[in-house]
Amino acid sequence: MSWHQFEQVDDNGQILFSDDPALRLEGIVMGLETAEGTVTLDHAQTRHMPAALFEFRRALGVGHFGYVVPKRASLEGIPKEPQIEGAILFGMRRLPPEFSDLRLPDPPGSDDDEVRLDEKRPTIFDELRMREPLRRDPDEVYFGMRRRPPGYADLRSIPGWELHETPDEQPKLAGRLGYTYSRLELRTPDGEIYSRTWVPHDPEWAAAALRHGYVVCLCGVELGIRAPYAMTDAQYTPRMRHECFRHGCAVGLTVGGLVAYVDHR
Repeated sequence: MSWHQFEQVDDNGQILFSDDPALRLEGIVMGLETAEGTVTLDHAQTRHMPAALFEFRRALGVGHFGYVVPKRASLEGIPKEPQIEGAILFGMRRLPPEFSDLRLPDPPGSDDDEVRLDEKRPTIFDELRMREPLRRDPDEVYFGMRRRPPGYADLRSIPGWELHETPDEQPKLAGRLGYTYSRLELRTPDGEIYSRTWVPHDPEWAAAALRHGYVVCLCGVELGIRAPYAMTDAQYTPRMRHECFRHGCAVGLTVGGLVAYVDHR
């Protein structure tokens, strides 16, 4: 596919892990929506979750020099981005401004080695389930954080959304540079493509996504993928990428959650 033949759904993309220095999401609590209720995953066991970023190429504030925020703009003063609002209508969750700053310390040690065995075959998320003492008081503190309203401090799964990975060989690049690409399609519950991107295939990332069955998908205007004008990718450090990601959360232009992974390889 020629780089000049982009469609409306084609965006900048990147695959990495949640503990990458550009994200620093290794301490975020994740919740999986199941038929029995929400399963809270142990943040100590999900530090290395696979993540996929979709940064919009076309947006209200995006120009030739990247995203431009109006001077003296507050959260209410930022123009609403139709792609963000559309994703929310389909169940995606807007990340709160302080999302990138939320961290949980490691849970205290426990002498209780009892393991509860379920009758059905355990899944990977049964292994990652957080074992937390029952609260006597709703405001009682465990693991260093007070209970917050659902969806506020954690990253929830988004029912119906799917991330499809399909091999997409590009003979010219493969023959000259040895690159093997994958096409990632983020699809809404009705099966439509919300965002699509091409990334170099990473066997370690794909194996982790296949094992967990879910990927942390983040979509927005500023995710730290697009380097500022006149700056090379080598000059765009992980610290600078993280600051860009934090800014996107601060202005309410980032949505995301755990999305079911579908492998077509």
